[in-house]
Amino acid sequence: MNFLNLGLGELLGLIGAVSAGVVALYLLDRSKRKAVVATLRFWTQAGSRTDLKHRRKIQQPWSLLLQLISLILLLLAIAGPQFGVFDGPGADHVVLLDTSAWMGSVTAQGTTLDTAKTRALAYIRALPRRDRVMLVRADALATPATAFETDRAVLEAALQASQASASSLNLALAFEFAERAQTLQSSRPGEVVYIGAARVNANDAAITRQPAKLRVIEVKPPTENVGLRKVALRRSPAAPDSWEIFVAVKNYGVKPHTVDLALQYAQSPAGSRRMTLKPGDEVQSAFLYKEKTGGWLEARININDAIPGDDRAVVEVPSQALSKVIVYSNDSLLRPLFASNPVLDTEFLPTSAYDANAKADLVVLDRFAPPAPPKTDALWIEPPAAGSLIPVKSTQSNAALDRWNQETPIGAGLYTRDVTLTSTDVFAPAATDTVIASTTAGPVIVARDGATKNVAIGFHPARGAMQYELATPLLIANALRWMNPASYRRFELQAGSVGTTSVPIEANSTGIHVLDEANAELPYSIEGDTLRFFSGAPGTVRVQTGDRELVYSLTLPALADASWTIPRGVSTGIPPKTFSESTATDIWPWLAIAGALGLLADWIFFGRNRALSLTAFRTPWSKAA
Repeated sequence: MNFLNLGLGELLGLIGAVSAGVVALYLLDRSKRKAVVATLRFWTQAGSRTDLKHRRKIQQPWSLLLQLISLILLLLAIAGPQFGVFDGPGADHVVLLDTSAWMGSVTAQGTTLDTAKTRALAYIRALPRRDRVMLVRADALATPATAFETDRAVLEAALQASQASASSLNLALAFEFAERAQTLQSSRPGEVVYIGAARVNANDAAITRQPAKLRVIEVKPPTENVGLRKVALRRSPAAPDSWEIFVAVKNYGVKPHTVDLALQYAQSPAGSRRMTLKPGDEVQSAFLYKEKTGGWLEARININDAIPGDDRAVVEVPSQALSKVIVYSNDSLLRPLFASNPVLDTEFLPTSAYDANAKADLVVLDRFAPPAPPKTDALWIEPPAAGSLIPVKSTQSNAALDRWNQETPIGAGLYTRDVTLTSTDVFAPAATDTVIASTTAGPVIVARDGATKNVAIGFHPARGAMQYELATPLLIANALRWMNPASYRRFELQAGSVGTTSVPIEANSTGIHVLDEANAELPYSIEGDTLRFFSGAPGTVRVQTGDRELVYSLTLPALADASWTIPRGVSTGIPPKTFSESTATDIWPWLAIAGALGLLADWIFFGRNRALSLTAFRTPWSKAA
């Protein structure tokens, strides 16, 4: 039995107080009594006032007992007793529904997640109606689908709306979230129930800490699956007009499988390979495909297994950007430096064909002062003093090139110290100009930034001692990269899975940006030479570091490759249905009626108003007249 309005101590206190009051009223009644006699002739007047005396004996014990019982029944009715099985205010449970990529595996009954939903609903229906339940969708993140809720219809709707994600399961994070939710929002923590495939990453398989009241309802997924793990592309260093393609395929099952891997680029065959994979094997295949134009690369394996989502991957490949360069020169000394560069579309013209409005990304002026400066970026080589954009202070002969500004992008990686320049212009740079290289007489290479970028070299890089130095092509490449970085941007493309992605970067890299599909910055962390970012949903993420751009097409499901071992002593399966599903019975109306009838009976049988008493129902123990 349970009391809704009063505690047991409060009820007993009220009963004791009321009973003491009623007994006191019976004991403190006046000694003078009303009597009916035949005549007052033989009565004498009292000489003194009648004294009040306390009774030493209760005259009507049955009336007292009836009143006490009636009042106790009324107090019990006020307390609101109920009969049934009670669990106090109810416990608060957290149901962790596994929505990781493994739960999307196809079974004969639908998907593994459909089976998990059915078992989760059975668990919720087995709980007492007073218990509250929080539904949490667990994959790479722990996302609450409901608050602590008693309405089973709300919980069922949240269950049916749950879908399998493309990320792997982080079970330790889910346990931590469940414990925190119970600590902060519950006064009576109940069970933490995990329902799912229990497939985790290898480094998360040994979970050292789990909730105290843990229950596991395991839903085993199909065992056989072969899928793509990664598809990566990069421009070949040996052939910049070709792509190096790397494809990794893994067998997650317990049986060997033979699959055919096929590549298509812009709907044209780009390569194929047959491979046999042993259980747990991951095989990588490399391909080389020559293509300058952009398009879509599709990798596909021909297998019908439990998870179709990892049998195909598509990557968008950008076109190779060429920089249009016009070289105005009256000889061919510069041709080897520019014609051999695969990212340049170079046109060689005599100085007499100069056009200030020429459509080009870069103009090279070889020992030539144009009548009007170009309207685009320009490289000035040994410019005449009369027409140089950057003023020439003097001309120096047999000058030692001994100082490089390696802190600048143009001077990066240049260390030559023992080169003697036969002849070089010495510039007088402005305060905003950047000095790249100097001799004892002053600056000989100067860069100027602004609406257009200009680099002035006071000597000819293809004449004299500089034509034999490795610094010469590097200097030209650095200057072109600074003026038009898009042409030199190195692209690396990868189709992978959502979750945490590790990106190798160069030490002390600057200008790092991690951008999503909406070109918004994503948070990232750097540890040593590794950059890490997290993406919880499929999409494209671009990582830019200097002249390098890595594009991640995160569309493949992240399938965990290890199983979590359920600890000993942990409750498993769906518990039996409790009896407290039935509604408790309220008995206070019957107690109130019984108490009222008892007081009415006392008034009828023991009342002192004879005009209203019903003598016909008097009993042998009624008080005498």
